[in-house]
This record gives sequence, structure tokens and C-alpha cells, in this order.
Amino acid sequence: MKTRTAAASILISLPPGGYNYESATDRFIQANSFSQPDRDFIYLLVKGVIQYQRLLDFIIDQARKKKRSHIENIARALLRIGVFQIVILNIPAHAAVHETVAAARQINRHDLTDYINAVLRHLPEEGVWRENLRQLDPAVALAIEYSHPEWLVKKWLANFGRESTVALLGFDNNYQEIYFRHNPLRGTWAEFEKLLQERAFQVEPYATEPICFFKVDRPGDLLKSDFFREGRCSVQDFSQSLAVRLLDPLAGETILDACAAPGGKATYIAQITQNRAHVQANDRTPHKIELVKESACRLGIDSLYYSMSDASIAKFPTVDKALVDAPCTGTGILARRADLRWNRRPEELIRARAIQAGILNNVAAAVRDQGFLVYSTCSLEYEENWTTVTEFIDCHPEFSVEPADKYVDSCYCDEKGAVRILPFIHNLTGSFAVRLKKIS
Repeated sequence: MKTRTAAASILISLPPGGYNYESATDRFIQANSFSQPDRDFIYLLVKGVIQYQRLLDFIIDQARKKKRSHIENIARALLRIGVFQIVILNIPAHAAVHETVAAARQINRHDLTDYINAVLRHLPEEGVWRENLRQLDPAVALAIEYSHPEWLVKKWLANFGRESTVALLGFDNNYQEIYFRHNPLRGTWAEFEKLLQERAFQVEPYATEPICFFKVDRPGDLLKSDFFREGRCSVQDFSQSLAVRLLDPLAGETILDACAAPGGKATYIAQITQNRAHVQANDRTPHKIELVKESACRLGIDSLYYSMSDASIAKFPTVDKALVDAPCTGTGILARRADLRWNRRPEELIRARAIQAGILNNVAAAVRDQGFLVYSTCSLEYEENWTTVTEFIDCHPEFSVEPADKYVDSCYCDEKGAVRILPFIHNLTGSFAVRLKKIS
């Protein structure tokens, strides 16, 4: 099976917006025989088409004679694959057209070959479609050019200004490097770095305290290596780890991670405390708890214990510290999740805030006097971050903000005392975290 055929087959199997495309792509690839380069290219095509679908459709519509006519899903998927190769990957047009038409034949849709050939051979030149973009409302033009939802682009323009919004949109569409976290429970960083170098990895430490975060030149090879299988390292964006730094976990403490899956923060707590804290990893479904258990087992962590409950209503035991890494819209991690941008709506901000408030209010009761509560999200939206925190403190005056720069480098902190990572400033995926102290 050709790679374009495989990509088209995966794309037409997905719901609108390509939700959960990574799992679908993995399943399809495992069920068929492909070389590693072909696997990588299939993944690139699927992710790229989902990521750029609005721009691709804008260009396709300019090449169609009957612009208002419906395009069936398989034809749309094939056309998007063809345009993505030509416009984004800069593959020569004749090669992209030939391969895309061949993919239509391979899935026994000979009736589509002439149509696909005609549309792909009449794509407008870049100068033409860009000029057409300039005729549109500026926010709409940005939403099409960078392939983001219009409502989100307008919101970011109002919150961040045009220059920062353009940088943010570009960040979301660029390749993001993989960050690895060393596991000190499997040996020292010096020992592991030497092992990596002996395998010809070029190692670039990003942060070394309290645990080393690093990048390598061949992340795919490291992910498939015995080093990874044996738990010498794990994957976690550095920005997402800062909530744990803000928590400042210590050996001997009882700590609740109320929304623990997939386990990155809970296992980081265990590693920082050298397996000597009592960490309750809670989440609401068996699948999510299993993800945390698998990660802890691979990393050699035995200081976690598990509970399965809705964090907004569960009765938790009293703890020294609690982490609420709350469900959110995830607008800070769109660069990692190509499908997420198409599966978010403005009304979800309202729903997310209600969930966040419910969890915060409930978990607060479990924090002992003089204890600490860290609230974090991977959202860029003020409503899910400072607004949620301010409303919580208004209802719970026994809690007050502790300045984040006591625990995290000030370059990652805002003027109000929280960790706030903005991709257009820090070149990292977005995150927010605030540390709250419970007063007697």
C-alpha cells in the first residue's frame, strides 16, 4: 500500500477535526507492513493535513470550477493530501499529483482520478491565493493562513496583539522538539549522559535542577531504545513540569495529585522526593489510572498509591500539599495536538471553568492548615487561569498566593505571582500554575 493511500484511509476514518488521529494512525500502521521512513511519512501527512486543513481547503476551493458543490470525504482527503505536499512540503507538483491520483486508483476510486488531477493541476500560484487572503477581514485572513479557528484568533488578537498572535500561530504550526526527563531512580545523570553519548546521541541538557531535562538529536531512536523501555527517562515538556517545581514536594509529605493522568507530574513528584513521599495519584477512569500505573512501573516508582474518583466530589484524606492540574481547553499545547484546535469551541471555556472551580473547591478541603495547593493548566486563556484563581480566593479567603519566583526562575513568572509560559515569549508550550497557601 502506498503512503498516500494509507494517509487517505486514516483521514476518512476520523471524525471531523481529526480527533484522536494519533491513535488511529498507530493502529493502522501496526495493522499493515511499512518501512520506518514510510511510517514517518504517513504520520507527517495525516498530522499535516489535519493541522493545515483550513488553508488547504481555501486553496482547493480556488481551483474548483463548482465551488459551491459538495466534495465527498474521500475526495476531500485526497485533495488535501495533494495540496499539503505541494504548498507545505514543497514537493514538485507533478510528483504530488501523480502520487495522489495513484492513491485514488489504489482505493478503487477510479471515478475520482480525473477530478483530482484537474483540481491539483489548477491550483492558484502562492501570490494569487495570498492576494485573495488580503481581501478578507484581517482576523479571518490570519485564521485561514495559519489554519486556526477564527474565534480563537480573534480572542488572541484582543488579548495579545497582532505581533504576538502571529508568533503564537506560527509556533503552533512549527515542529516542537521532544523534551526528555532523566530518571534519577535508575542512576545518576552523569552515568546516563555517558551511556547516551556511547550510543552516538548528541545530548543537549535544557535544565539540570532538580532533575535534568534534555534533548537529543534522534528522539525517535531514544523513544524506541532499551534506555526508554527500562525507565531511564520519560517524555515531558519542560513547561508542564514547572507546576511540580512550584509545589516544592518534600520527602515525608503526603501529597495529592487530583487529576494525575497520564502521570507525568505524579512521577516527577516521586522522583524529586526520591520515592520518599506518600503520593496519591487520582483520576476518574480505569484507563487513566492504568496510564499512571504503567508510567510509574516503568520508572521504578513505588511511592504512589492510586484512587479512582471524580475530583470535584471525592472525599480525600488530609494532605500536606495538593496539585490540581485541571482539565482545560489546552490552548497552550496546540503545537503538540494538531486535532485540538478543531475540537474546541468558545462555550467550552464556560464548561471548563465550571469543572475547574468544582475540583478546586473540593480539593481545598483536603489541604491541612499551613498546607499548599497548586493549581495548573495548559491553557493560555485568562478565564481558565487568573480568573478561576481569583474567584476561588474570593470564596476561600483562607488561601493566598505565594509568589512563584521563590520556586521557579523569575523569567517564567508573571507580575501577579504565577508561572505563566507563553509560547511567543518562551518558545515553549503554554502553561499556567499558581501556588496557594492555606492559612489557619
